[in-house]
Amino acid sequence: MAEELKLKYRATHIFDDLGNDFFTTEPPANCDLMISNPPFGKQNKVIERSFELVATSKIKSFALLLPLSTLETEKRAALFQRFEDKLAIIIFKKRIKFLGHTRCFNRACCWVCYNLDALNEKPIKWI
Repeated sequence: MAEELKLKYRATHIFDDLGNDFFTTEPPANCDLMISNPPFGKQNKVIERSFELVATSKIKSFALLLPLSTLETEKRAALFQRFEDKLAIIIFKKRIKFLGHTRCFNRACCWVCYNLDALNEKPIKWI
């Protein structure tokens, strides 16, 4: 789909066989949007790194697919509150099915988005 839309993108994983590491690899110059479905066990580090990339102007915005329980801890709530001016949460009405799975995933998920203009008018959406 990215080719069809003529998007310029760079795909990496947290760790891949090309030597890329999300926590140390710099995003491409002028990166508008980072989209990730990070390993839920590394969500704290991924969230912190994502906000760090925004704060240092290395990316403009991001969308992270995370467990809904991500919103429950005091540490993450404090981090989200620091950036609440452009933070949006998209909550699914039903549990989602991941590719390769025949049943719904065992956790409710949400999109945690930062600096997506289309979402700023209504910071919590239900889909």
